[in-house]
Amino acid sequence: MNAPNLAPAARRLLAAVLLGSPASSVIACAGTGQPEVTYAAHAEADVPGEIAAGAWTIALDEATVAFGPAYFCAADSGASTLCETAIAELTTITRVNLLDPAPQPLGQVHGFEGEIRSVSFNYGIHWFSTESSPAPAPEAPGVSSVHLRGRATRGAEALDFEADVDVVPQRQGLLAVPSLAVAANVGAAPVRLAVRFDVVDEWLASVDFDALAEGGATSVAIAPGSPAHQRLRYDMIAVHRPQFLWSAPP
Repeated sequence: MNAPNLAPAARRLLAAVLLGSPASSVIACAGTGQPEVTYAAHAEADVPGEIAAGAWTIALDEATVAFGPAYFCAADSGASTLCETAIAELTTITRVNLLDPAPQPLGQVHGFEGEIRSVSFNYGIHWFSTESSPAPAPEAPGVSSVHLRGRATRGAEALDFEADVDVVPQRQGLLAVPSLAVAANVGAAPVRLAVRFDVVDEWLASVDFDALAEGGATSVAIAPGSPAHQRLRYDMIAVHRPQFLWSAPP
């Protein structure tokens, strides 16, 4: 079933089903009396060169992130207590190659004309209120929200590393990033949304590679529960999030 072909009431029901909650208690598109809009969204990656992490220099061979779904709210906070109905939604989940500078399609945003002040979104792992545990979407890299692989060097030292990070909602029925401030006023004029991932260098810059290289290690898998894994996850949720930018189509 393709959301653009649904009537507004059907789309509201679809959004409720996607979130696994009754329509009255989820962030889902609802009729506002305003004209409906549909516009394209795409991801943009600022491909990093060499990344500095303390005394280490990082070069990446792989970097992918799963993004979506996303819900856009007219309130200053997208938290469910302040935004029970979204003004727009992007329900697709897409794997984004963070080493590809070309725009990467994310699907279509469906909603209504009006001001957008906040967004809530997942990194490819959902925890609907009907589910007993979190579950990754098929589009997630492997079974994780983000996959990173590369090499860290410090002088003559070299450390090959790999990380698969799950960014799971804090509790059942929530989104991984419950609220992020954005600014847009979508009207009748054509518009598009760019989700900019200029963050992978910031994610890695916060990792303690000195600790990872202790004992003379030459390769390491950043394991779930480790300080490096926790730091990456925290950065993705609370510190270095993607940017959401609306503009006129070219």
